[in-house]
Amino acid sequence: YGTHTYGYWKSRGIPYIKPKYPFLGNFYDTMFSLKCNHIKQHEIYNYFSGERFGGLFTLTEPTLFIRDPTLIESVIIKDFTSFYNRGTGVNVKTDPMTMNLVNLQDMQWKSLRQKLTPAFSSGKLKGMHPQLVECSDELVKHLDDYLQISEPIEIRDAMANFTTDVIGSCAFGLSINSLKNPDSEFRKIGKKIFEASLRNKLRFIIRNQHPSLQRIINLFQKFSTRANFFINVMQNAIAYREKNNIVRNDFVQLLMELKKEDMEKQKTGNLENDQEIIVDDNVVAANAAVFFFAGFETTASTLSYCLYELSLNQDIQEEAYLQIVDVLNKYGGEITYEAVKKMKLIHHIFNETLRLHPPAIQVRRKASKNYTIPGTSLTLPKGASVIIPVYSVQHDPEYFPDPEKFKPERFTNEKENIKKGTYMPFGDGPRICIGKRFAEMEMHVALVKLLLNYKFTLNSKTVSPLVYNPASFLLVPVGGIWLDIHKRV
Repeated sequence: YGTHTYGYWKSRGIPYIKPKYPFLGNFYDTMFSLKCNHIKQHEIYNYFSGERFGGLFTLTEPTLFIRDPTLIESVIIKDFTSFYNRGTGVNVKTDPMTMNLVNLQDMQWKSLRQKLTPAFSSGKLKGMHPQLVECSDELVKHLDDYLQISEPIEIRDAMANFTTDVIGSCAFGLSINSLKNPDSEFRKIGKKIFEASLRNKLRFIIRNQHPSLQRIINLFQKFSTRANFFINVMQNAIAYREKNNIVRNDFVQLLMELKKEDMEKQKTGNLENDQEIIVDDNVVAANAAVFFFAGFETTASTLSYCLYELSLNQDIQEEAYLQIVDVLNKYGGEITYEAVKKMKLIHHIFNETLRLHPPAIQVRRKASKNYTIPGTSLTLPKGASVIIPVYSVQHDPEYFPDPEKFKPERFTNEKENIKKGTYMPFGDGPRICIGKRFAEMEMHVALVKLLLNYKFTLNSKTVSPLVYNPASFLLVPVGGIWLDIHKRV
């Protein structure tokens, strides 16, 4: 029984990799942390060299692995209506936190996406800019403490504390102060969720690839703790604002307004259709939580990898510093929203960092209806899964010559130099990360502040080239990233 699907791709004449063991499919070695996810992906990518796609098995489920950038673009952009969903599923009974923009499907996803999009408009982002500058000032003060004791700093931990404070301030209107108090409740929960462990990895795999198993395997005690925490945080924040007539330009305010509108719609029976998502306490908490978790860890990692690469490439670090000084001289020394937009090299540096170290190494989609692969006779049935290997495509020398080299100049003429379907660190298409522009603005402001004040060099405690922890579902370097910081005069 454990191998009954393993002939699926062969019977359709599709090149495939036959699994070694029953039930476990092609990913047993990453599932049990025997091999890093990105290494396994690259092995598969190279195995299918010369092919547009190939067949794999996620446990016993046939899964299409796509190599061809044109087909990738079709799946996530042109033919998006055939691949609406990630396939992670929603099960409020086992995990109320799944009622979020990441996991919702079909028209419920579309309904919520439309409701949340105004939170990330250009006007709203510009209004958050002063808060980002304030949080970055606190980060500079924090790093000054390390200068005084002449100690290297583990930059990933510092950046995680910083991004936790940013999300707390800009999204929740809270002063978390993780930089001063790394044992804050927000930081503790963040560490638990992203802790590199076999338990966390299995939970992630089951939740994202086989959500039906959630009812069978009891792995959700931490999720219950998380759910209660965010429900309490949101209820207290909303109650305080309502009692004191406080209105802020942040994510909580939008959720408050959406909840009020939807409760009124529900009461009067004025819902647009039966697929409209109703913003209630669970939806408020779930989306506050996903904004926090998606926002702090990925942004912290990218900032850390950026400083790592700049420490290895001192000429680029110095060029970035000089451009920052030059632009700020034209803006009276103020790090304004408009000034940061003019710092093109900073933008290119982050693009290249995200190419080398994408927060999510792959994108998964599930067919929402039967789909015939363009140019072939292969029809994927409704419910079929596809994998888009973000990490491997972004490290393919055909699209990015010298792929392991840090070369921000690749993005100087992005439309000409970057082939469509080969660069997607935030995903792409209608389901692209909704917080992309917020994350970019946060990282740009932080890096500008840091490079204005410090020069960074690599400390010998850092394992370089980086070696990643196979127990993590993200790219987490073994031993951390240790840097020496030097005050600029």
